[in-house]
Amino acid sequence: MKNLGENFINELSGITLARLYLTNMLDQIADTAQRYLKGDASAILLLDEEGRTLSLKASRGLSEEAVNSIRVPKGRGLSWKIVRERRPVAVSDVWSDPDFYYIPESGEAKFKSLLGSPIIDGDDCLGAIYIQNIEPREYTQEDMANLVRVAQAVAGAIRARWFLERSQEKVRALSEINDLGRLINSTDDPHEMARLAAKYAASLTGARTQLVWLVSPGGELVEQHIPEGPGDQWYLKPVRDSLVRQVMETRHLIRIDDIEAQTGYEGLNRVALRSLICLPMSYQETTLGVALIADRVTGSGYLAPFSAEEVASLTEVARTAAHGLFRARTRFQLQEALDVNRQNVKELSILFQISTAMQRVIDLDDLLRVILSCVTVGQGLGFNRAILFLANENNNTLQGMMGMGPSSPDEAGRTWSNIESQFIQGQDLIQWILSRDPQEILSSPFNHLARSLRAPMDGDNALAMAVGKREAVNIHGYDAMTFEDREFSRLLGCDRFAVAPLLAHDRTLGVILVDNMYNGKPITDSDLALLTRFSAPAAWAISNVKLLDALSAINKELVTLESRLAQVERMSSLGEISSELAHEIKNPLMTIGGFARRILAQSTTTKIDVKKYAGIIMREVERLEGLLRDTLDATKGFAGSRKNVDLNQIIRESIELYWRKMAEERIKAELDLSHELKEVFCDPAQMKQLFINLILNSIEAMACDRHPRIAKRLKITTSLVQAEGGEMARIGLADTGGGIPPRDLNEIFNPFFTSKPGGTGLGLSLCKKITRLHGGSLEIDNRPGDGVTFTITLPRNGANKGSGADEAEL
Repeated sequence: MKNLGENFINELSGITLARLYLTNMLDQIADTAQRYLKGDASAILLLDEEGRTLSLKASRGLSEEAVNSIRVPKGRGLSWKIVRERRPVAVSDVWSDPDFYYIPESGEAKFKSLLGSPIIDGDDCLGAIYIQNIEPREYTQEDMANLVRVAQAVAGAIRARWFLERSQEKVRALSEINDLGRLINSTDDPHEMARLAAKYAASLTGARTQLVWLVSPGGELVEQHIPEGPGDQWYLKPVRDSLVRQVMETRHLIRIDDIEAQTGYEGLNRVALRSLICLPMSYQETTLGVALIADRVTGSGYLAPFSAEEVASLTEVARTAAHGLFRARTRFQLQEALDVNRQNVKELSILFQISTAMQRVIDLDDLLRVILSCVTVGQGLGFNRAILFLANENNNTLQGMMGMGPSSPDEAGRTWSNIESQFIQGQDLIQWILSRDPQEILSSPFNHLARSLRAPMDGDNALAMAVGKREAVNIHGYDAMTFEDREFSRLLGCDRFAVAPLLAHDRTLGVILVDNMYNGKPITDSDLALLTRFSAPAAWAISNVKLLDALSAINKELVTLESRLAQVERMSSLGEISSELAHEIKNPLMTIGGFARRILAQSTTTKIDVKKYAGIIMREVERLEGLLRDTLDATKGFAGSRKNVDLNQIIRESIELYWRKMAEERIKAELDLSHELKEVFCDPAQMKQLFINLILNSIEAMACDRHPRIAKRLKITTSLVQAEGGEMARIGLADTGGGIPPRDLNEIFNPFFTSKPGGTGLGLSLCKKITRLHGGSLEIDNRPGDGVTFTITLPRNGANKGSGADEAEL
């Protein structure tokens, strides 16, 4: 045996020193061991990197298909006993040994005895080598020693070749994983990423089953992908709710080498026959998916546990897929946030433009038209049709005030096409809304229908519900309607509509009803939210217009009362003056009359003292003249007080008094005021009276509509000019009232001259007097058929009052 042993060792040395691949080297070692140790079969099994499986890498006498196919789970069989105890094992009858683990695919059914030894290199156990015999055999200590010598002789070479082969396999796996990463990075579709992950998992491990669940941002298992087969069915629910959910929540891999020995999870036999790995797809402590890979199929169709190297490859596949899923989710979330921001900007822009448009309107009918235009045009909220109801508190009903929208599909197509073409031509939303012909809306059949609608505010309908709940209501179909809603639906011809309340000052002013009858687009929650946001400024605009109407009515009453009061005061003063004047004139007149009669009576009969009587008459006449002059001085009212004032501010205050009148007459005011006129020495009350007279004169001229093609415009300018006497303030008021007839031009400054019914003829005369009292001038530039411009020039630092002649003009 000694020489036999030396030959045996020499042969083994030749094998290990030869440049052979691991498979060829192990085959020759197994063949040599079988021959020299007189076995009927031999086998070599090697451990994976984590020491969890023993893989059959070479054999003689066993099934050829078992090589590289059979993997013995940890703790099973005599091979694991040899590795675990790190000592040789000899068994004469394996079928009676409790540690024997029979694998039908191995072809060892006919063998009864076994001699095995661990393959140890240094402190590491690499696997096991054993021989088997068909007949029962009692192995001697020498047999054990010879097998141990074989294992020791080849351990170093096996370690080197096994390390090289595993390194090459890792390089191959990394190359495939690199390809997977490239493909995953080329797409943002999570479904495609899941499909690729499953495909490469199968390619790297030969797994029979690959399942991938995606996890929602909220942490729920939402989808399950199978490369071939149906989606997530109730059949897989036990696995999903136990094993898969645990992996998702813990982010820890779970490996089961033998599902028959695992009783902690339900339904494993629904996804695997032998073994499985369930691993998380995690990135930055976020689980984005869970992969379940089951049943590693070998070349012979044998289902084997996964090796440590394969688990490492699957972990890299999951990590690569997780990185791609995280990138796709992040990009999707960023895009979603960007879309939301864009939508918010669009909505804010729409609401701003709509609010601006509503602020320009002070008439209720015009405002309702603007509101409904904003609700229905594509550049606004984009609903097909809309009806605005206002609350009638007298009878507790919602009354249809105006409706806007096409009355047929053909009309809808034409209307939307016209609107779109107008916006393409560059017309903005506000300009388009305000330029639309009101009669186009008021005369439409849909508006007539809208104005005929009524709804009780305490009724059982969507409009009353919106009022009662003070929130928008969305009717999704006929089944969601009440009896009253169904009647509305019949009149509207549409079974899907929404209603939003109009709230202001904690009161419900009405509701807006919208639908998409012609394009059939569903009214979404975001549509309803936008309508609700729009209804707030619309309600406030309606409230403001109603308030303006009330204030305008009150203001008209106050103006009427002030006019009547001033007339009463003037009549009272005139009565007092007339009484005093009559009393004072009576005596001089009686004296003058008496002397005149005496002169008349004595002129023919007696010589009279004419000089004496004439003197008396002259004195009484002079007394009457003084009395009249004093009376006129008392009624002039031009005493006033002068000081430095902001002339521009006086102009603003003056025109502010008539903004409502100008708005009603559609008169546009333009102010071009120089900041240098903040200090002008004058009487502010008289200046205000001057500007009021001129502004009112222009408004009345333009209100006549004598020239309808001319845009109504009042332009007021101020400037500071240099003159010989010093700095002068110059004020210009230009209107488009058609000008003054040439025949009247020389008469307009004369007292009591007027061409207006009911006019006093004192306005322009008074303006000229005030100008002269301040040492200035009032000039007129008449443009018949166009308008007139009044130019006022005043000394900036003031001047003495005008002459007595000037003061006596009135």
